[in-house]
Amino acid sequence: MGISTFTRMLLCGVLSAALCATAAEGAERSNVRGIGMARTFVALSRGLDAAGINPACLGAPDSGIIAFSVVPVGVHVGSEFLDYDLYNSYFTGVETDGQRVGRYLSTSDKEKILSAFQTDVARSSAEAELRLFGFLLRLGRTSSLAFTVTEQLGVVADIPRDYMSFLFNGNLPGSQFDFAGTRVKASWRRDYAFSFGARVAESPLLGALSIGAAAKLVQGYWYYEVERFNTRLITANNGTLTGTVDFLARQVGGRLINGNSDEGYNLFPEAAGSGVGFDIGMASQVTRFFSFGVSVTDIGRVRWSKEVEEVRAESTMVVDDPLDANQRDAIESVIKGKRNPGTAFTTGLPTTLRVGVALAVHKLPAFGAMPGELLVGLDYNQGLRELPGTTKKPRASIGLEYKPNGWVLLRSGVSLGGTDHFNVAFGVGVHVGPFGFDIASENTGWLFAPKSFSHGSLAAGMQIAL
Repeated sequence: MGISTFTRMLLCGVLSAALCATAAEGAERSNVRGIGMARTFVALSRGLDAAGINPACLGAPDSGIIAFSVVPVGVHVGSEFLDYDLYNSYFTGVETDGQRVGRYLSTSDKEKILSAFQTDVARSSAEAELRLFGFLLRLGRTSSLAFTVTEQLGVVADIPRDYMSFLFNGNLPGSQFDFAGTRVKASWRRDYAFSFGARVAESPLLGALSIGAAAKLVQGYWYYEVERFNTRLITANNGTLTGTVDFLARQVGGRLINGNSDEGYNLFPEAAGSGVGFDIGMASQVTRFFSFGVSVTDIGRVRWSKEVEEVRAESTMVVDDPLDANQRDAIESVIKGKRNPGTAFTTGLPTTLRVGVALAVHKLPAFGAMPGELLVGLDYNQGLRELPGTTKKPRASIGLEYKPNGWVLLRSGVSLGGTDHFNVAFGVGVHVGPFGFDIASENTGWLFAPKSFSHGSLAAGMQIAL
């Protein structure tokens, strides 16, 4: 076994273990109406859709006295370097004798995959959100109280281009690899939230002003992160490998993810962490056709204290004879690191600033005779932390909702920035009497570029308003 093959197996094992452990934003993904408008919802949200986005919009006039959400769910997956064409061509194997086997990558295949990295480090992410329960009670024409229970799972992984190059080509003489950009974070939490919004004043300048707030009890069931992976490999021209290994990974609540729990399925598993969070918001109906809103959601932290495990390594290694069993055993020990019980620690919630404006086009004097109702919104979202569910990369979006008759709603939108960079969204709603069903996707790029799309999402849900 040569140096190249041996070290490749070791490093692949370390990071692959981290990523496999994770394979298991605010309440955005289960907001089906907002997904259909490219997550343009700060000023447009109404009823239960306002919970987790802008609680002040609970003070906007709306129909019905009570409302229930029927388990709306949204999922999203995406990658900055792996699109559908690359995945289908190189990672699904080839058909051989009636079965699929791994594909041998040629030099040109490897170069094509590596060229997909637009930067030195590429991000991949996955999110799922399920609103287990949603109830709204309208206290008056311009005030509402909502109670929601929302399940949120997410993972984000930053993979350096050097890592893929190392896996493909090995540590050839004269090569250097730096894996310091590797980061992995994943979490599973549940929020129990009380949200309240009410109209508080009317003024000639701001119009009808509403404010709102939400208080959340946060229960964390699982958390995993590769906090540090400062590993470097340098291979001299004579083939001697020198490496610096410095990484720290930690996990909380691993028994639920790894299948080591004796509880079986439990709707209320024992929490491994807990905390509190808050949302605050303001909204104003400036004129009968123009409104704006601003909110800050998920202000707070979670303290993880049960079943904390750490894997840590801080060492150097030198391999001048890969056939020496003692050297191989020593390096394997360094790469694996030491697993020990960890101490309690805290992590922030995915705090996000949201600002938006909305225009009811059908209420403009010049469009008074237009058929149906048309709403147009423009939002700006700024994450304040790098966590599953949010990013510090700003995102702007424009969305619209058209209601041609009394029961069909058509939605679309475009967003720029964030982790997806560019999105075209589409959604449909069917509302008959007290029942409303909505389905949407924020990533419809596969319709226009079926081979090169790299992000996908789907959300669906039902509401009952009485």
